[in-house]
Amino acid sequence: MLKASFTGVTAVKPSRIVVVVVAVAIASLVALLVPPMLRAEVKPITMAVEFNDHSAAAWVALDKGWFAEEGLNITTLETFSTGLELAASLTRGDVDVAWACLGPLVLTYARGVPIVVVAQAHLHGYAIVGRPGLTSIQELDGGVVACPGKGSPCYIVLMMAVEEYGINVTIMKMRPSAMVNALITGQIDAAAMPEHYATLAVTRGNCSILVRSQDLWPNMPGSFLVVKRELLEKDPDLVARLIRVTARATEFIREHPEEAAQIVADRLGITVEEALESMKWLDYYNAINVSDVEHYVELMVKYGSLEGPINISDFVDTTILTSVLGG
Repeated sequence: MLKASFTGVTAVKPSRIVVVVVAVAIASLVALLVPPMLRAEVKPITMAVEFNDHSAAAWVALDKGWFAEEGLNITTLETFSTGLELAASLTRGDVDVAWACLGPLVLTYARGVPIVVVAQAHLHGYAIVGRPGLTSIQELDGGVVACPGKGSPCYIVLMMAVEEYGINVTIMKMRPSAMVNALITGQIDAAAMPEHYATLAVTRGNCSILVRSQDLWPNMPGSFLVVKRELLEKDPDLVARLIRVTARATEFIREHPEEAAQIVADRLGITVEEALESMKWLDYYNAINVSDVEHYVELMVKYGSLEGPINISDFVDTTILTSVLGG
């Protein structure tokens, strides 16, 4: 028979053993009850948005603390005056997640940047606005029109208007923030611009809406939530949480427009009335119509914004969105 020697080992009282066992059991139970997103190291997220009410869902979610509730650690928030400027940041790899208009995202993907569109933020939000005294689209024939850039959705709207109404215009590249003053002072005849700037030109400068995207394309896609492909592949749960927050904020905007407008107004430095007026021209909506995305790309090619078609099935992934929306 073998005999074990316990020389030098201090005996532990049974009561202390019980205490240790209970403590370990409690710690294990707590670990099981804490969601995985909180047990694991929280990934820092760099997020980018456009400085307008196209980003309303992001503004609302930030104000309500919903990103934090989902365990999303937004460490950096970058704002850009146009989607084209935001797209440049995506190209450099500066951001993980962004809300941006579709055209600039298509250009970014076409340059070989591995990004994936995973949810829509809204439809519409673009208009051609005439300077004071210019009140119809036909009067714009031969005029000078400001536009953010050839790859912007505003350029698509302008080209559709040129084609629809048979007008000729000279295009001047300009940031939306500069367009309002240029319109009011008569430096340009019109501007193809996004909301909220279109509303500001009307309410503050006696300018006129000549045509809206709704008049030219009833379901024109607006902005989208986009993520790096690497993030989607390595952490689809994080992307699902981003989509859930987006859907929650979008529902809030639709059900509580006044409160949402207050949040947006505070972020943009405009009045609540201006935010309400502007936001009513956007249809905040998360489902993605892939056919509309395909048509958008076709228009970009047609109007010279894009050299050729892209792989839509690689660019757009609705798998998680469908699950979140219960489709």
